[in-house]
Amino acid sequence: MKQEEFFEVIGDIDAQYVKEARGAIQKNNRKNSRHWAVLAACFVLLLALGIPLLNSHSSAQLPLSDASHGVVVSYMDNMDKAPQVSVSYSLLIALSEEELFTYFDTAIFMGTILQIDNIELDFNGAKDYRAIAQIQVEKVYRGDCAVEDTVSVLLPCPIDANIWVEDTETVANMRVGMRGIFMPMVYDDSSIREQNGATLALRDIADYGFADGIRYAFLETEEGLVFARGAYASISDATTLEQVEEYVCSMLNSTQ
Repeated sequence: MKQEEFFEVIGDIDAQYVKEARGAIQKNNRKNSRHWAVLAACFVLLLALGIPLLNSHSSAQLPLSDASHGVVVSYMDNMDKAPQVSVSYSLLIALSEEELFTYFDTAIFMGTILQIDNIELDFNGAKDYRAIAQIQVEKVYRGDCAVEDTVSVLLPCPIDANIWVEDTETVANMRVGMRGIFMPMVYDDSSIREQNGATLALRDIADYGFADGIRYAFLETEEGLVFARGAYASISDATTLEQVEEYVCSMLNSTQ
């Protein structure tokens, strides 16, 4: 039975009272609707802002395949929690300009850095710190990626952190919004890192990775073009990406 019918059944009630009662009920329904609408909007806002509703630790970990074991890879929102360390790897392999284009299986493309995330790699308790860059491809000189693809590249060091890693002078300059020409190695099933009894299939966390942090990127920074000028003597005085692009195309033609 409707509310207004109930009022009419119990007696000769003035029609004005019935009208007022109906208005009060409708007003209350609208109030409840607004209440739930506000709650729903707040929930959507939380999701949009990326505020975790459950366990934040599990959402910070990168999912890994069965090819990886004994290792946990997590995003590091606050690199201040990382230890202040200086890391030295083995010496760079001496390569000629031609060998820089042929020694490793590298893709070569121009693009813009869209995002950089610092990560912690925990190999059964032995921790290392790197970063993953998301780069939108603008031009492809070599490789299977396509224009407008967004590819992920593992960097040999964290970015803008209190950890200094030897032989990363070029990559350490990478920032979101920066354009460059990049020459990362292509990761496949054989791209494995083993440490402290743990194994990481590198393709689980990125499409590509730099062979070192000096010689495989040419960056357009506010201070000018940054790259390993000593390794590329032929263009040591280059000041623009267009000059690098011309050089890269020339080298690819001569080394094919």
